[in-house]
Amino acid sequence: MHPVELEIRGEISVRNISSMAKKLLSFGFHRSSTTRRTSVMSFGTVTCIKNDRQRITGKVRDIVDIRCRITDGHAEVVGKIGPTNAANRVEISVPVSFDDLSRFAQLFGAMPFFTKVGSKITENFVKDDITVSLVRSPSGLAYIEIEKMATRKSEQKNLAELHRLASALNVDIWKTRQAFLDFCNLLTERDDWIFTGTPADLKRLTREIKKSGSNRSF
Repeated sequence: MHPVELEIRGEISVRNISSMAKKLLSFGFHRSSTTRRTSVMSFGTVTCIKNDRQRITGKVRDIVDIRCRITDGHAEVVGKIGPTNAANRVEISVPVSFDDLSRFAQLFGAMPFFTKVGSKITENFVKDDITVSLVRSPSGLAYIEIEKMATRKSEQKNLAELHRLASALNVDIWKTRQAFLDFCNLLTERDDWIFTGTPADLKRLTREIKKSGSNRSF
């Protein structure tokens, strides 16, 4: 059984990142890393026959979010299974070479998914098994991710813990799918660009990776 990634998110002001970082440190978190990442993000659905749906326990298994991403020079393909805004998706990650990353991006970009490219800088803070990420885009949009790996048995208890931390940080977590999508649309308008896997898109992706610095350590 693949682990469940518990994750809650909400918009923050880029001006408040410094003060929020100080608050996390006062809560006992330590700054684990600052990363640069470029992602090719594909959103869509896959067909699942009835027997497979019964075999894979869970309510929703046909909505997928596939990421071909490179972070500080480390490339991987990540599959997140479940609604995009869900706080309890199953996550599967496989490391790949940079050349293979481009090939996977080309493949998923040509499929009937909604695929876009975006780059972010992220400050990561860790305490025990909880990770808090303060993420900012080139245009100045920012959001917070509070996450923890869990099992189906422990997810409700652990999810409540994440929400308590969000309240302590005075963060308004996105409560509806539409609120999450509205912010994603804002990112699409200001920062991200549509990717269809063409040779021109692959060249632009290579330029984006170099420009963002995600192909090398911070």
